[in-house]
Amino acid sequence: MNKTCGSKTHFVFVVENGFTMQAFSSAVEVLRVGRKLGATDLFSYSVCALEHEPVVASNDIAIVPDGNINNLPKNAILVIVSGAGADRHPNPALIAKLRYWSRQNRPIWALSSGVVRLAQAGLIDDCTVAPHWEDVPYLREHHPKVGISTSLFVDNGRHPTCSGGGAAADLMLRFVEHNAPSGMVEDIASRLVIDGVRDGRLRQSLPAQMRFETSNKTVFAAVRLMERNLFDALSLHEIAREVGVSQRQLERLFRTEFQKTPSKVYAELRMDEARQEVLAGHRSLIDIAMDYGYQAGNFSKVYCRVFGVLPSEDRKNCP
Repeated sequence: MNKTCGSKTHFVFVVENGFTMQAFSSAVEVLRVGRKLGATDLFSYSVCALEHEPVVASNDIAIVPDGNINNLPKNAILVIVSGAGADRHPNPALIAKLRYWSRQNRPIWALSSGVVRLAQAGLIDDCTVAPHWEDVPYLREHHPKVGISTSLFVDNGRHPTCSGGGAAADLMLRFVEHNAPSGMVEDIASRLVIDGVRDGRLRQSLPAQMRFETSNKTVFAAVRLMERNLFDALSLHEIAREVGVSQRQLERLFRTEFQKTPSKVYAELRMDEARQEVLAGHRSLIDIAMDYGYQAGNFSKVYCRVFGVLPSEDRKNCP
């Protein structure tokens, strides 16, 4: 994490069309409140884009850049903010800028799919980064030299990265913690109604399919078998027989890999699938429960244990 050494640090947020507004605003709000609390001599910020015209976020809200991308302050930290689709839509002009700034030895951060742009520019080979989980398959396939972490953020080296969303606030709060007076982080978090400052080592909330990735061939085969039989569940005895181990050995392997029993992993995978139908709202909860082999009351109990909310409440809260 870059030190200010007593001088003001200026953050330049570089946005492109389709950028993630939540990641952008989460980081900016930490700086805004910090300045409001008296840190105007410590950090400032501006917004730039390749063209000086409104840039539309993924939520269709446009912002107007207020900085000159060709005349950056000497002490600037560049923060690249992209969004879903960065893997499918190249941005050669931005990538060229990234390489140019890197040759100038400028620190470059990335929020959300901004990590993809750093990878495309070749700046994070042999580095460990914290991309959004949706970008992980792309990075693994096309940029195998990039080290992948499922953490909320990674702040080491010249290229701190975060998974996006609210994690951008956590990354920025870490900067404030290292560069502002004692107590300011807590004051900022309080005013933004952030319930505690999260450590970067905390993991992202991942979908079931990614939560249960493993390099153990037997466990991998068992999980894939579970995924192929979400609707009509197999017994653990059947799964163990199919992958060539005893049920007791299967349970031991799952506890080693996931710190969970095979039954709990299977329930989470099935509930993850059932939840899509719950949120879709097209069928009754009783029908969904019966399709997955549960009585209505038992379905609600398992659902609540997995997701922390009853299916009826989950459906009610769906936008």
